[in-house]
Amino acid sequence: MLSITDNNNLIVKAFATAWRYKNLYEGGVGIKKIAIDEKRDLRTIYKYLNLAYLSPKIINSALNGELHNHTNIQKLFLIADKYENFDEQEKAFYEIN
Repeated sequence: MLSITDNNNLIVKAFATAWRYKNLYEGGVGIKKIAIDEKRDLRTIYKYLNLAYLSPKIINSALNGELHNHTNIQKLFLIADKYENFDEQEKAFYEIN
């Protein structure tokens, strides 16, 4: 089991990766090209892109270290993937946090 610090560091690193992929994608680089360059499968790239568009409130909570130990990156990936609307994302997040 990860410590709270290790968990938060993992989440911050995931956001950094997500924003890097988002910048590439919004700059005109295709998903397949990103996947090839990063040596990752398409699904992984999509997971990180979804994470990049997560609710700002959730992102701020994560970056401010306000997450409880039971909130991990997999749960954030799930919320980002399952809900497009910020309100729905936040509702799901606060139910687990």
